[in-house]
Amino acid sequence: FEHSSGTSIKGKTRVYPTGAKLLKADLSQAANSAIVWDKEMKEYYERKRKEGKAYGVVLNAVKFKLVGRMFAVVKRGTPFVELMTYKK
Repeated sequence: FEHSSGTSIKGKTRVYPTGAKLLKADLSQAANSAIVWDKEMKEYYERKRKEGKAYGVVLNAVKFKLVGRMFAVVKRGTPFVELMTYKK
């Protein structure tokens, strides 16, 4: 959430601990597992870390990607297809 007043933005954005803590913990575990076992997520994680992004920022980005995958699977009603198998 941004700390903004009119046109000025004060400080960095941050994640507040008021969300569902168990869900956030489960997503963190899933993101850590995805970084280890999913080739696409591992490459994304390593690329962002080389860009100088903090661990927590990159972990949140991986969580967001996982949630996006979940919603896509539910919306389409089809199993997840790994796109890396189609890239050369």
